[in-house]
Amino acid sequence: MTPIHAAALLALGLSLPFGTALAQDKSGPVTRTEVADARALQRLRHNSGLSLQWISWDYRGQLRMEETGELLRLRGSQQERGGPGRLEIDGAVTHIDQTGFTFQGRVVIRQAPPDRAECVRDGTLHFRITGNRRYWRMQEMEACAGLTDYVDIYF
Repeated sequence: MTPIHAAALLALGLSLPFGTALAQDKSGPVTRTEVADARALQRLRHNSGLSLQWISWDYRGQLRMEETGELLRLRGSQQERGGPGRLEIDGAVTHIDQTGFTFQGRVVIRQAPPDRAECVRDGTLHFRITGNRRYWRMQEMEACAGLTDYVDIYF
């Protein structure tokens, strides 16, 4: 059954035969990273860590970039020294250009600030460079309890 036929059945309120799958849209699994700027890719490859302002701007967490075929993945964390605060990032870069990149994955903030238990962002997030800054900042800054989180990735 083609995706068009399956979509027509669903539109009519009919169920699909067992095992039938619709074609993936852009929110489906990511298989490659679109690179529009090679210099930006080099900056990300040679990043100098990440930070969350509630934990510290003075010391950074580690961020690893893994390349699997045509897909770039980011994994990293920052841990508060002497405290419970933690930032974690895990996901794929779907697009990178001169001014930013698009990330599909998860960013988790735990006990930062200390009175906030956990803040989870799942899905598509955008990191941008503004002005002469030497980092990309996550643009989806407000998500939990009305707090503004500055998640930065440095180059």
